[in-house]
Amino acid sequence: HISLTGPLPETMGNMSSLVSVALLFNGLGGELPGSLFRLKKLRVIRIVGISSPTTLSYNTTEGELEMAWSLPSNVGDIEDTQLKRIVLQNSFVGTIPSWIAKLKRLEVLNLQMNNFEGAIPEAIGDLSSLKYLNLMGNNLTEPIPSSLGKSDAMEVLILGNNQLQGELPASIGNLRKLQYIDLGSNKMTSTIPSSFENLESLKYLVLESNRFNGTVDVLESMKNLTVLLIRSNSFSGFLPDELFSGTFDNIFVDVGDNKLTGDLPASFANMSNLVSLIGPKNSFAGSATTEAVCDNTDPTNFIMDCDACECCEICCDGENDAVCGFQLDVRTHKIYMVRGFLL
Repeated sequence: HISLTGPLPETMGNMSSLVSVALLFNGLGGELPGSLFRLKKLRVIRIVGISSPTTLSYNTTEGELEMAWSLPSNVGDIEDTQLKRIVLQNSFVGTIPSWIAKLKRLEVLNLQMNNFEGAIPEAIGDLSSLKYLNLMGNNLTEPIPSSLGKSDAMEVLILGNNQLQGELPASIGNLRKLQYIDLGSNKMTSTIPSSFENLESLKYLVLESNRFNGTVDVLESMKNLTVLLIRSNSFSGFLPDELFSGTFDNIFVDVGDNKLTGDLPASFANMSNLVSLIGPKNSFAGSATTEAVCDNTDPTNFIMDCDACECCEICCDGENDAVCGFQLDVRTHKIYMVRGFLL
């Protein structure tokens, strides 16, 4: 164990043969040197801090180091760099600079669990090689830029636990390779765009705890969908009859606290891979749940409103019933593993 403190020197840019930087759980901090991003052979930057950045800062005026990091506002010419993976977690503050979009070979950008604020740069859509974008757990505001729809290599898009507002861009429906979308716990207000019917590779859709509305008919075209978390919105209408009909993987569903009506899809009675079904605080019909669905589902992972499920062993009986607040949290369980991106 080596105890290091202070900022990284600008002279790191002289290490012309450097291919990887990994700084884990140390006392370093300050603004990353711009010269680091100009190194021609550098492939990976990984910096993981020791604590949350919300209470830490780097005071350059008084020379007082308190371990928070930030990205440089300018890095110069980086068009020819080979950077493929940037992982910065737990200790960064400030804004996400638009020059990141110049890293044309970047495949992984993971800035989760920091205190980045402001907007997601519009230019980020120019990252044509980007496969994995994770900005979860920051303080990002403003709408999601529609330019993200140009990143057609994207497989994983995780923007949950921020303060994002506005509509869900229809251009996201252009990302036909997308397998994971997590926009949960934001302040977004719109319907699910009809263009999402193009997302036939999508496996995980997390839109919980927003202000989304409209129907969920477009979900029927997502034949590979296995995780659907849309709790605490204002979705209305019926769940599509063919929902989850194209997958044999384990299925996890939380549609609680919406305005859904009608019956549960009859196909649920024949899905042996339906692991969890959470749907209280809706307006489902009194006949919404058949005995066959109850028999096919683990009673400890199957919760509906009592008046919509006579056969449920556990049900929500009014606002004051603690059962009504139960929800799935895939982020802390193995069902939210992003395969192929070992970070």
